[in-house]
Amino acid sequence: MVITASKLDAAFNPKTIAIVGAKKSANYSWLRNMDTFKGRVYSVQVDPDEIPGIEELGIPNYKTISEIPDEIDFVVIAVPRNVVPIVLSDALNKGVKNIHVFSSGFAESGETEAIELQTKIANMAYDADVVLVGPNCMGIFNPSVGMRFNQGQKINEPGNVTFLSQSGGHAGTLVEAAQANGIGINKTISFGNAAVLDSPDLLEYFAQDQLTEIITMYVEGPRDPRRFFEVLKDVCKIKPVVLWKGGQTEDGKRASASHTGSLTGSSEVWDTVIRQSGAIRADSLTEAIDITKAFVYLAPTTNRNIGIIGGTGGQSVSMADAFAKNNMPVPRLSHDSLASLAGFFQLVGAAYYNPIDIGGLNRPMLSTIVETLFGDPQIGSVGIQMGSGLLQGDREDGLGQIELYESVRDKSGKPAFVIYQAANPYEEGDALNELDIILQQKGFPSFPDPDRAAKAINKMVSYHSFKSQAV
Repeated sequence: MVITASKLDAAFNPKTIAIVGAKKSANYSWLRNMDTFKGRVYSVQVDPDEIPGIEELGIPNYKTISEIPDEIDFVVIAVPRNVVPIVLSDALNKGVKNIHVFSSGFAESGETEAIELQTKIANMAYDADVVLVGPNCMGIFNPSVGMRFNQGQKINEPGNVTFLSQSGGHAGTLVEAAQANGIGINKTISFGNAAVLDSPDLLEYFAQDQLTEIITMYVEGPRDPRRFFEVLKDVCKIKPVVLWKGGQTEDGKRASASHTGSLTGSSEVWDTVIRQSGAIRADSLTEAIDITKAFVYLAPTTNRNIGIIGGTGGQSVSMADAFAKNNMPVPRLSHDSLASLAGFFQLVGAAYYNPIDIGGLNRPMLSTIVETLFGDPQIGSVGIQMGSGLLQGDREDGLGQIELYESVRDKSGKPAFVIYQAANPYEEGDALNELDIILQQKGFPSFPDPDRAAKAINKMVSYHSFKSQAV
């Protein structure tokens, strides 16, 4: 069976959804997840003890999918695994073409019976030419149609990032972390054991999706590694793919086998796949979000040189070290820039060679200093250190500094990002959160320390260099 773009268009954009197996013990979560869905939602439940609670939600319930007096575009199956083939058969008889099996306990369990059961439902889907998502997964989040797998997912903040994840937990956390960082989401899919729909199918689809500019994915092991590699190479020539590979260690491989039933392959092979394809490697959820954030917020550049401003002496040294260790030089400013700054810059408790430590005496000249740094021909990107106290003292002055950086950045066209300085981030959390929301609105990505910023921006610049050579 070939999974075409038109089939996936239908899967991601249904007009009618049937939820099979919603239960009070789970707070009817699947029905509640869909309370933002812009189409029609139906329930299928045979237990008479469950039906009153479903009806209280205002959702019509039927005992089979076939009984629903409407064409059904998408079905979510949340029943015990041994019942899945029965429900699947009912859906196929109804003519449903897109089915998500939330139920777990299939090949990931390692049991012979469970593996055979997964093979059975996969074959049923193949024979009927049906897109089957899962089993053992959370399914689809599409803000544009209000389709969710978690009630905390916001549908009013669409964007250009698509998340693909074998893990349902990671899919949910990626969405939550992205939305907290001001990253708008186009679509997200958790595809679990990938009995039918697998990562290469999704990569091919989103490579051509005009609304997706960045793909970030968590994968443990595709069924066809060679096809995955070939597709990944093609996609990376078109748009960035941030790839977080699960099962990098022997313990991780064992865990992934019992998680999604995946055979992960050796770390050496995956290292080669990532390097040769042009994918951007992430080794954790945090790093995946950091890299994604860099792509979302920062203008493309292949210039590795970093300008730094805002830190004190020791902080400036540490930031310079972090970027230099990540192949991002912090060069001395050009002769003309240094000559301009030397005309007024007071060096008592300050420095201007790069990094720039403004000190107290040079504050009145902040605008000129910032314009000089951004205007220096050697500098490709600018890192700005800010602390949680920026808005806690003279708020208007703090907001004015942010607006200055915004104005100069926009005039220069150079990427700019913020690095936080917080001795106790837990205690300063509220102040940092307030500052971060303002920075998001101004288009500045923020990082909690220079090491994370340097890693993310290095990988963003590396991809843009790769793409410029691949064209």
